[in-house]
Amino acid sequence: MSPRPVPRWLPALGLAFVLPQAAVAADWSGAVTLVGLWGPEYQGARDAGFSARPGFFVRYGRISLSSGGGFAARREDAELRGLGIELAHDDRFDLSLGLRTDGGRSESDSPGLAGMGDVKRTLRARIGATWRFAPGWQVSGNWTVDAFNRGGGNLADLKLQHDWQLTPQLSLSSSAAVSVAGDRYMQTWFGVTAEQSARSGYAEYDPKLGLRDLSLAMSLKAEVGRHWVLIGGPGMTWMLGPAAKSPLVQRRLNWSASAGVGYRF
Repeated sequence: MSPRPVPRWLPALGLAFVLPQAAVAADWSGAVTLVGLWGPEYQGARDAGFSARPGFFVRYGRISLSSGGGFAARREDAELRGLGIELAHDDRFDLSLGLRTDGGRSESDSPGLAGMGDVKRTLRARIGATWRFAPGWQVSGNWTVDAFNRGGGNLADLKLQHDWQLTPQLSLSSSAAVSVAGDRYMQTWFGVTAEQSARSGYAEYDPKLGLRDLSLAMSLKAEVGRHWVLIGGPGMTWMLGPAAKSPLVQRRLNWSASAGVGYRF
């Protein structure tokens, strides 16, 4: 008999249970940020564009809330996007639960999505772990699931990262990450139904569970005084597996770049 699948609501229920326990020995920290991004209009798109995104990061003890401003946090560890709770934290290991919004996708984002319709916004529940196995080295893994069952399905990633402290104020980070997605996620983001095919002109495509992409990134971070942080660097994403075979993927290799500023408080 095959094992029963884990209910989609279970990570969210666990988060709701442990949140009240997190205010013990709490302390505040936070940051506001602004990041400029240049990259593909969607994963696998031929055309690229520029966008500017304000962000914030707030931590209270083991609880954090972030829209993507974690690079400016005072404590050097993995950022928990959205609402996060640390279940365990020490010099070598982190274990966390989280909830974050998934903005979905609009067919107006790119001419390459014309006729594909929109991907619904949803809330994703997350469990993740980070292991710092050697000085400057860490490996992390995350699994997220669509908590509202709006077609987001399951997505998991594994990332290897190395950090160099070049000077007391300047650090360099490089990372490599691979992601894998379930049938539901693949169909929503990279599949083409008969109806979508008729509207868009793409051939029908029904992807299954498999690899989504491999990404490489590098970032240089500078501490400017006590409060200000500057960051920037290039990135590369190579589409893999069922995602790479999608008619929507016009370019398997995409380049990106980002630069940002943060103010800590």
